[in-house]
Amino acid sequence: MNAQPVLDAASAHVLGAEWLTKAIAPASPYGARSFADLHPFCAGEEAQAQARSRRIVAVARALDDDRLGALQTEFDGVPDASGAIARASMGDVLDDVNLLELLRFCKTVERVGQLFSQLHAGFGIDASAAGIVGRALAPGYREPAGFYLTDGFDGDLAAARERLGREQAELDAARGREVEGAARELERDEIASDEFIVMRTDLRGTLPPGIRVVREAPTYLLCAVEYGSASLAALARRDAAADAVAAAEERVRGGLSSVVREHAASLDAGARMLGELDVIFSAARFTRRHACVAADVVAQPMLAFEQARFLPLEAELAAAGRRFTPLDLELNDPAVLTGPNMGGKSVALQTCGFMALCAAFGLPVPAKRARVALFDQIAWLGMGRDAEIGGLLSSFAREVVELREILARAAPRLLILVDEFARTTTPHEGRALTVALLARLRERGACGMLATHLAGIPGAAGVRHFSVRGVREVPALPAAQEAAEALAALAESMDYTIAEVCGDDLPHGDAIALTSLLGMDREFVETAYRALVE
Repeated sequence: MNAQPVLDAASAHVLGAEWLTKAIAPASPYGARSFADLHPFCAGEEAQAQARSRRIVAVARALDDDRLGALQTEFDGVPDASGAIARASMGDVLDDVNLLELLRFCKTVERVGQLFSQLHAGFGIDASAAGIVGRALAPGYREPAGFYLTDGFDGDLAAARERLGREQAELDAARGREVEGAARELERDEIASDEFIVMRTDLRGTLPPGIRVVREAPTYLLCAVEYGSASLAALARRDAAADAVAAAEERVRGGLSSVVREHAASLDAGARMLGELDVIFSAARFTRRHACVAADVVAQPMLAFEQARFLPLEAELAAAGRRFTPLDLELNDPAVLTGPNMGGKSVALQTCGFMALCAAFGLPVPAKRARVALFDQIAWLGMGRDAEIGGLLSSFAREVVELREILARAAPRLLILVDEFARTTTPHEGRALTVALLARLRERGACGMLATHLAGIPGAAGVRHFSVRGVREVPALPAAQEAAEALAALAESMDYTIAEVCGDDLPHGDAIALTSLLGMDREFVETAYRALVE
């Protein structure tokens, strides 16, 4: 999945593109190739994006636990037979490993096709070629995962193997007689191996005929029984029979390879479709796991959602036993978002970007309802963005250079998410620069949200104003004054939901409350509250 057409690397990092890629990545090698070719939909392709999203939701709704497990097993276990198909199409004779890969691939195509056909989701897979090739290879399957050219493939192969068995038995008998004779000459009960030791003290004269010395030592001789004329004749017949078996096996492999070559184009098409189904299945599994819905993909640049969630953070909070607060929002132009420290402003911006990213790839979105446009560019500016500009620039200078680059991109539909722009300069100039940025975004017809702590921005810029509701009541200070406990208490007392407000925000003292909660002394905190009122 390539998000670069709509996201630069820094924005992708902040908005969870890597997390999303891992969450919807398919399991099979065919799915991996199809997944790598995915690109975001462009403006004008709203119908295609919405159709893909609805198809994924249809599959997700049709998947019960049994089908979910069965499909997961199929995609996890299918081997990559693309190389074998390519070799066969070029006229190569396939070996047993290739034939096993093809057999397992064909069986997977048939079973996946059957499972998807039961979903009634409006698409499936043509398994006819896989069925033909699979039936041709079926006699060779051996549990649990092996392949053998059985006699059932060809009558001549069976006859050749029968002859080889007879010739081997005759060789073994002839050889046995020669070894027994040598044992008698040496006055032994038996010779148990091809090579054996004769102690010099046991030797009376020379070795009997037919026994040769392999290696000499001061106290013993390492010997072997030579093949006699009867054994040599039997060996020649056995080797000829083995050559006949090898030729018969090669002929069978050639015939099976011809079957594969005849259906190679259809098998390739089946492999591509298998990959596409794996991609759809992985997206459907993601949809079920995170309770996603198909967004209405609209032509006008906007972003509206109810009960939306930023899944990377939701997963992190769930691991810590905490809950993500879903968000409601509607944007169709630049707007300002204010609120307390640690009130979730950055997360609100990330949620907007994540929703737009899902919609761009025709994925269901983590929300109760949503309407989303296809943006040419989804850009993040501000805290969390990894600057790739030289270290000689200050943080403010880097931010300005990054803004210039974002605004210079040819992106008629721009979704821009700005987290505390100009925060490192003076509040007076920061306010002026922020108002200028909002004016530029309005001129461009951009959609977006700018989070700030600076007062008076919405009225001065003439834009809509949203605010995180903030601390409902100042929680009691934990006795131990540990930061982790303080933050947990703050999270319980914080209302992370967003509301549109009229006019500019008034000071609430949420930051002062947080200062108190994190252990600053009472005199310090009371002085801050008096200064706020004054």
